[in-house]
Amino acid sequence: MARCSGLVILAVLAYFAAPAFVGQRAPQQLRGARVVRYGASDETFSKVADIIVEQLGVDKDKVIAKATLVELGADSLDIVETVMAMEEAFDVELPDEETTQLKNVGDVADLIQTKL
Repeated sequence: MARCSGLVILAVLAYFAAPAFVGQRAPQQLRGARVVRYGASDETFSKVADIIVEQLGVDKDKVIAKATLVELGADSLDIVETVMAMEEAFDVELPDEETTQLKNVGDVADLIQTKL
C-alpha cells in the first residue's frame, strides 16, 4: 500500500513540477535531500527511455534527461503505470521518500541506477 501512495505522490509531483533540475551524469546531491544520487549509466538511461517509449508511445529522441513525463504526454495514470513498469523491468522498489524528489526522466534514471 505504501508503494502505491509513493507512485501517486510521484504522479502529482511530475504533473505539477517544471523541469527545474537537469539530470546529469556526475555525482550530485539534491537540495534538501540527504541521499547522494549518482548519474545513470548510458545502459540504464536507455532502458528507462525504452520503457517510456513503450508506455507513452513517444519517439525515443524526445525522451531526454530534462523532459518530464507530462511534457512527453503522460497523464497521472500513465505516470503510475510507467513507474510500475520501471520497477518491474529493473526489479527495484522506488520508495516514497525517494520518489518525491524526482522531477524529470534524468532523475528517474539516476534513482534507478542507485538501486542496481
